[in-house]
Amino acid sequence: MVLNILFNFFLVIWEVLYTLIGLPIILFPPWIITLCLVYAIKITLFMLSLLCGVKYEVKGLGNIPQQPCIIASKHQSPLETFIFIILFRGAAFVLKREIKLIPFIGCHLMALKMIFIDRSDGIGSVRNIIKLAQTCIKGNRNIIIFPEGTRAAIKQGQHGKYQSGVVALYSALSVPVVPVALNTGLFWPKNILSLRRKPGKAIIEILPPIYPGLDKKTFLVTLEKTIEERSSRLALKS
Repeated sequence: MVLNILFNFFLVIWEVLYTLIGLPIILFPPWIITLCLVYAIKITLFMLSLLCGVKYEVKGLGNIPQQPCIIASKHQSPLETFIFIILFRGAAFVLKREIKLIPFIGCHLMALKMIFIDRSDGIGSVRNIIKLAQTCIKGNRNIIIFPEGTRAAIKQGQHGKYQSGVVALYSALSVPVVPVALNTGLFWPKNILSLRRKPGKAIIEILPPIYPGLDKKTFLVTLEKTIEERSSRLALKS
């Protein structure tokens, strides 16, 4: 408990320092912003390991295609977001519009040209995602999306509903979709300031791509089954 409180204190102070002192960085090209962000996250992960004993391992790196692709990941914890920023440098995350409104942090994310979704806009939102994602793919950027739409706590046999956005991207972009399974929620629950972090090694497993050519229903069933079954196994192994 005490070490989790110490880490939360570090996390808040570090985030404030980075977003304020680093604010002028948003005037630089995206690759410089990304580089600074990567180093800031590496320090965060070091402190996470030091204070809370949470480490991580990424498996299946050989499954990442050479061409731009869509990374469709299970989402249980803030941990995978940090790791993906390091692992998939320059990728565009599909994020809730509300995140853009967070002071200072939103400025950094907009400077990195992330894709923001307004769920209240319905079909218009999907069209906007597709348009922005097409620009990213043409610019040789990967797209990272969390199909459930938000972080979901680990509950055996239960998970969030997979949203239509990932299906729309698969159909429109005609690029591979790479499923990602994980068990990060066992070690860092979904709340970023959680006091229930547990020491251990979180596993993020990159699974074989799903290539273009499936109909929408088959694709969604395949994606959901692949991610959920493997994530459940990872949770049981831990």
